[in-house]
Amino acid sequence: MVLVGRTGLESVLRMDRGLELARARGPLDAIAELAEMTFPDDLRPATVILAADTVPTQQIASFANALRAIEPRVRVMGAGTGRSAAGLDGVVPESISAPALGRLVRGIAEPVVASATVPDRTSDTSTSKPTVAAGPLEAMLAGQDVLAAALAELSRVVGSPCTFAPARVAGTNPQPAVPLAGTTVRRGSRVLGTLSAKGVSPAVLEEHAPWLAGWIALSAQQDQLRRAAFTDELTGAWNRRYFTRYLAAALAHARDARNNVSLMVFDVDNFKTYNDRFGHAAGDEILAEMVKLLGSVIRPTDRVCRIGGDEFAVIFHDPEGPRKPGTTAPLGPNSIAQIASRFQKQVCEHRFPRLMDQAPGTLTISAGLATFPWDGATPEQLLERADALALQSKRQGKNVITFGPGAMRVCDIDLA
Repeated sequence: MVLVGRTGLESVLRMDRGLELARARGPLDAIAELAEMTFPDDLRPATVILAADTVPTQQIASFANALRAIEPRVRVMGAGTGRSAAGLDGVVPESISAPALGRLVRGIAEPVVASATVPDRTSDTSTSKPTVAAGPLEAMLAGQDVLAAALAELSRVVGSPCTFAPARVAGTNPQPAVPLAGTTVRRGSRVLGTLSAKGVSPAVLEEHAPWLAGWIALSAQQDQLRRAAFTDELTGAWNRRYFTRYLAAALAHARDARNNVSLMVFDVDNFKTYNDRFGHAAGDEILAEMVKLLGSVIRPTDRVCRIGGDEFAVIFHDPEGPRKPGTTAPLGPNSIAQIASRFQKQVCEHRFPRLMDQAPGTLTISAGLATFPWDGATPEQLLERADALALQSKRQGKNVITFGPGAMRVCDIDLA
């Protein structure tokens, strides 16, 4: 249950222990609340109740569509009489009893069906405002630039191209001066930047600044949540969930472009020994430091993923294909072998502080490197092959990188 604005129903609903109640100050906060919720098939979806004047009547349908784009089963209702409008699933009467309210929000009783014929007394055709379900929401759901979509919507409303200059962050180079008169965009006490539009007065822009601030804040929040969902907290590497998605996408792209993708799977030799002897803090440091070492040698398009305890996978993927060495473009095909060898050497020579005097020369990795399409045609086959090659490295005495036939071909290693 999400209450938007001051509905007057919170005290009654909080007495119902079967409801999970959330409050939202405005429509953007309500969208954020709904985006963070999960709805198993065996549970009823959320109900969103709008207080009077929270969303202009002419924008209720857009707001409801925005909510349903996130969760199609959500029920959107208005609080108080006279709130029926297109887009609402019903209204909650002001004099409703607590038991009746509980049944209503659970969908047990039939809600009052919203009527699209109620006259719109709050609309003002002389002005136009951005709609809740405009481009920004679609951009967010598609993983596109939300700020650009929001500025495009604002430009449409004010009739002039809008620009946004982010506030300067301490320690960075100053932002260039904005030549146009504008207004400061704030979220609470925090200054986000400056909104400007040629030929549009600051007063008009100030009216729309909170709307833009909401989308900027919501976009940043979604980026943080998305990053947290795909990042390993300990090492900063991508996690198993990201690995699965990225490898599948990389192989699909390589298949269409007739390119190749290489996968290196490795773990730390005798890792349990380090954990037992020096403690888990030392083991954690080893894993985090190795990710940093890898980050210093891989290409921008490659990905380092933690797929198990001390097991990692590196996806070597250049969407544009291999290019000639000696140019400003990414390195040629044999760079994969060079990267793997350089990383292996760095691990051996790196001084891990928690290992004290025994740090250099004692820590090694064993790895297997397989390449699509020769060593595996699917993500599952490629991972299985790289795993088998890594196990083969262990059996050869550890501190070894074993290349599959496809990897040897791509890295121009003598097959004889």
